[in-house]
Amino acid sequence: MAKICLILAGLFALVALAWMAFLPLIVEHELAEASGFQVHVAVLAANPFTGRVAVRGLLVKNPPAYPYPDFVDLRSMDAEVEVFSSLFSGQLVLDSLYLDITKLEIVRQRGGKSNVGEVSGPPSATPSKPIKYLVKDLHIKLARLVIADASASNPYEKTYNLNLDQHFKDVSDPKQLLIPQVVRSLVSFGIRRDTAQILPGDFGKALGNAVGGAADALRDGAAKTGQFFKGLIDKLEQSAKP
Repeated sequence: MAKICLILAGLFALVALAWMAFLPLIVEHELAEASGFQVHVAVLAANPFTGRVAVRGLLVKNPPAYPYPDFVDLRSMDAEVEVFSSLFSGQLVLDSLYLDITKLEIVRQRGGKSNVGEVSGPPSATPSKPIKYLVKDLHIKLARLVIADASASNPYEKTYNLNLDQHFKDVSDPKQLLIPQVVRSLVSFGIRRDTAQILPGDFGKALGNAVGGAADALRDGAAKTGQFFKGLIDKLEQSAKP
């Protein structure tokens, strides 16, 4: 009996090793087929029973038609999925999600199409129902954001060393990421309304409005502060006159 148990344990170990070895290749192939983007995953581990997923060294490259090749450089991702809740509630539920992104490069082609919009899928006359999700604890680290716009009259590529490190709770809509701390950080690095709106859909509009509103508020505040000090200096000068 002990010998049979050892043999079975060895077989399970081989199956697990094979699963771990071939899973990255399977995922790379499926993602490339579905999106048209080149995908490479260095390490991918997933346990369907515990719901734990770990990714290391994920690189996504733009299709050849794009003038800039890079898209996503993800150092690591760790997730804990509530398997049974996700299966029976019709909503993807994650207890936690940690994303450590070395670089995210958003590229818009000359015709106006962006890599973010393309990977999200082309618009359809009968759009599919969006996937519902809930991330109870979201932690995002984003070192560099690169904006490249080949559709502009003067094409440009600009790097923002954000070094963003932010926690979010109970996220079910990407617009919830636009908290004041994040928006202020983006504005402080010089991200403008038109730059933010390179992102497609409602999130791009919301980000553009948030960034534009924050920039306007900062300018108004600076103008009022300048007027205050100018008025104070004028009063001091007048009081100093005999």
